[in-house]
Amino acid sequence: MKVEEAKKNILGFMYAERLKSALIITGRLLDALEDLKEGERAGGLKMFSLLIKGVTSEMQLAANVMEDSTWGGLSGQLTLMEGYARLGQMETARQELSQNLSRVTTLSGRAMTYLKEADLL
Repeated sequence: MKVEEAKKNILGFMYAERLKSALIITGRLLDALEDLKEGERAGGLKMFSLLIKGVTSEMQLAANVMEDSTWGGLSGQLTLMEGYARLGQMETARQELSQNLSRVTTLSGRAMTYLKEADLL
């Protein structure tokens, strides 16, 4: 087992699990936006935007640390999802979020497989 490869997969697993959790929370807030009254919507969108910025920062940090092209583009897809939500296109926003969550889950699964095969998990 290569030590550097093991370290990279441990970090990948850690980042992916953190991002999955953040994306699940993002999905719950996205669902809540639909239920807001007109006067509440602007505030809800502002809070949603702040959450997206935080999750985007985490995604960019993960991409920088992992130095792997498969981690790239995650934050761009999240920004696209936010734009759809702002336009009121909630179903399209949910689809973007779902695709992003699927990509992160795949990254997590790859890392987990490596760690299990290396008997580290």
